[in-house]
Amino acid sequence: MMIKYKFSLIVIIICFISCVDKFVIPDEINDDSNSSFGAGDTTYLQLTPIWDEAYGLNEPIEISIIQDGRILVADSSQSSIFVLDQDGDSPSGFDGLQSLLDDEGDPIYPIDVDADKKMNIFFIDGSQRIFIWNHYWNSVGINSVSTSANFIHSYTGVDTTILVSSVNWLTFLNNTAWQISSVIYSNNQMLIDSLLGPHLFYDGRDEKNAYLDPFNQPDSSQFTGISSPADDENMIFVTDNYGGLNQQYRIIQIDFQKSLLLALASGDTVWAFTGEFGESLVGYGTGAGTVSEPLSLDVDYNGNLYYTQTGDYFPVHMIIPNLSGDFSIYSSGFQPNNDDIMNADYFSKPLDIAVDNNQQMYIVDNDLKHVSVFNSSGSFFKYAGYTSSNDTVPIMTDPVAVTVDDRGVIYVCDKTEGAIFRYKLSNSLDEDIIPEE
Repeated sequence: MMIKYKFSLIVIIICFISCVDKFVIPDEINDDSNSSFGAGDTTYLQLTPIWDEAYGLNEPIEISIIQDGRILVADSSQSSIFVLDQDGDSPSGFDGLQSLLDDEGDPIYPIDVDADKKMNIFFIDGSQRIFIWNHYWNSVGINSVSTSANFIHSYTGVDTTILVSSVNWLTFLNNTAWQISSVIYSNNQMLIDSLLGPHLFYDGRDEKNAYLDPFNQPDSSQFTGISSPADDENMIFVTDNYGGLNQQYRIIQIDFQKSLLLALASGDTVWAFTGEFGESLVGYGTGAGTVSEPLSLDVDYNGNLYYTQTGDYFPVHMIIPNLSGDFSIYSSGFQPNNDDIMNADYFSKPLDIAVDNNQQMYIVDNDLKHVSVFNSSGSFFKYAGYTSSNDTVPIMTDPVAVTVDDRGVIYVCDKTEGAIFRYKLSNSLDEDIIPEE
């Protein structure tokens, strides 16, 4: 009976758990200062070596730069996420992202990945689910996990004990009128190991999310892109490409909800969170700043959202938040007929977008087999993906994803080639960056 109880508790906590609220990010790997495009910029040169099967890759489908400078690469064919330094080396401590399995023991095929400032690595598989793996937990270790707590009501002084397995646990934990007076922890190793592995952060099938999102079908959501804000905001963003009769194309904000207390081996006691539906930020439409069959998503340091789509009429959008009211209101940051980036003639099949620290945009086009680069004003700058500025034969075969680091190096996943191609402006090459001969 005790074994059955512990197993049930582990399952419940896996559903609750996700990410911690305390972590100091390491110093950035790159010390190079940021730079905007300017006079004298010439052409994007390909860098060597190409990162291919020698780096463990087979079919890289998505790529992201996290805030400590490391590179995350989702390889669906291997049910894995690879982590690389900017020199291509594989750092230790990320084995938990290999051969990903869900709670049922079935393989997870990641299609997009991103990380927040707390080093929570989020990834999606094209369904209504979001998964999480925390690098910090795995680095320092978890000593114990809360299994119950005693709560005291701030106004009446009434106290009560609630188990983590109770349906009331999250309600008490997230109600400011109830304060925790004491906590009971468990050091059950099976429980700790389950939390150190990849696990579910958000599920559109959960009853709470159906309640919070009553005008849509969250259980049918099909997440195609995920992005995390640059600072400590307790939220992430996803694109929903379900469609259906009600044209469920939208960008969703997923909020963090307190779920557990963790006692880490470092001596810190930290909050962990689970994801819950926040709001639909923008929905279906055919004009600037609306959504139609979204494919990818990125967010800059100001909270502006950038996304690509295949529906009518504009392939690339940027929307700006107005957070002054009770609800977020987003409006288009670029306008048709005024900004190059709203001109559909620049694109054929834009699968992914990345934004650098200067709000310069990089869009990879699968049909045209290159990357289109635009400045922060939405004006076209250059193409990357050719051997020279005069060449018309693209280097890549099947480019599907793009990201850019603080040095201005562009990384592009080529799914068919099973490789990552890199490019850098020729007038900004560092001595440790080698161009293709």
